[in-house]
Amino acid sequence: MRTLLYILAFNISAISFAQDPQLFDNIWYLYEVQSSDFGTFYDVSLINPPISPSLTIPPNLNYNGEGACNIFSGTYEFLPPEELSSINFTATTIDCGIQQHNFFENEYFSFISDKFWYTITQDGQGKVLTLENGVFGHAVFKSYSLSASNFQKNEFLLYPNPVKNNLFLSSDENIGNLNIKIFNIEGKLLSTQNTTFEKQVSIDVSSLVNGIYFLNIEDESGNVEIKKFIKE
Repeated sequence: MRTLLYILAFNISAISFAQDPQLFDNIWYLYEVQSSDFGTFYDVSLINPPISPSLTIPPNLNYNGEGACNIFSGTYEFLPPEELSSINFTATTIDCGIQQHNFFENEYFSFISDKFWYTITQDGQGKVLTLENGVFGHAVFKSYSLSASNFQKNEFLLYPNPVKNNLFLSSDENIGNLNIKIFNIEGKLLSTQNTTFEKQVSIDVSSLVNGIYFLNIEDESGNVEIKKFIKE
């Protein structure tokens, strides 16, 4: 019995050791994905309104992440030397309200819930995780997000929300020049406003019809923050 337990423990240890520990050290931010040779290719940086899809894989292989508006989780099985196979997958089923976001999630979730080989390399800013499956699908993740984290921590305050006429955007910091865009729920660009931001700025939304909209806030360095608001 002891011999059997020793062999089992040794095999588990060997499999764990074979996995690259870098796989578990990061939140991986998705940059591009295509589920197969017949799938749609998505460059995440070109999706509007912007999204921040991600993937986290801990050492126990119970992975989780985020798509455009839904979250997912599951369990991978490690197949030496560098292959992962999803043995279960679940995701929330919220309608993102934007057709491109829904289509993207279908592609992303289809890929991430399957089986693939992985490699980890370096670029000038951090680590790059590349996943490839047997039907010429691939996904590229990086250990840093598309938007600078310091900008995201500014936490703009948007009020009143819902709004009738004037929407106010405020922050504790003087950020400088901002490019503010309004998108409707279909992702269509409705207006653009360039302004010098000093603690607060007013945005006239009186001409918008009632509904849900997205405010795309971009600073001089290209960092983006997205706010949702309701026009009534």
